Amino acid sequence: MNEVGTRRTLPVALAGSAAVLLVSCSGGTGRVSPSSTNLSAPPQTASSSGQDERAAVETAYSAFWSRTLQTDDEPEDTWRAAMTAVAVDPQLTTTLNAMRTQRQSGIKVYGDVTARIQSVQIDGASAKVADCQDASRTGQADATTGDPKTVGVPRNPVAADLKRDNTDGRWRVAKVAFPGGTC
Repeated sequence: MNEVGTRRTLPVALAGSAAVLLVSCSGGTGRVSPSSTNLSAPPQTASSSGQDERAAVETAYSAFWSRTLQTDDEPEDTWRAAMTAVAVDPQLTTTLNAMRTQRQSGIKVYGDVTARIQSVQIDGASAKVADCQDASRTGQADATTGDPKTVGVPRNPVAADLKRDNTDGRWRVAKVAFPGGTC
């Protein structure tokens, strides 16, 4: 996960923008599996066991990808409410801005991404996820014709920071980074 590589060439405006980021480079992502996560991501309690807490973080991480990659199909005025369920700033704002840029450019995402979480580190109300996503069945497409413009890669390193909300106990993605290389 610490490899640095070609993904650093992504446009700065899209760097860290979840779906847009992944599909902006030569390899991309789209929808998330394992088994396409429940988009409502059930609330998680702060008093969970370590294993339950890890599962809650993994569920929230996967829900972020599903929500991000499906929300751009909805009216733009619904995006913030949809994304607030799975993300907090700075990632929330970055993702919303990237979705707008993508829509204005006539691009949409297609396909599915499979999360292959390698590690979860939890420290109180913060968590770090290291993922080696399979994005080989997704990418960017022309929004009008649906013709693919890019296709993803089978081993896409992703590092994510999540925060647990102290009012509702739910984990949300706060930052997504793409260190490059392979995993």
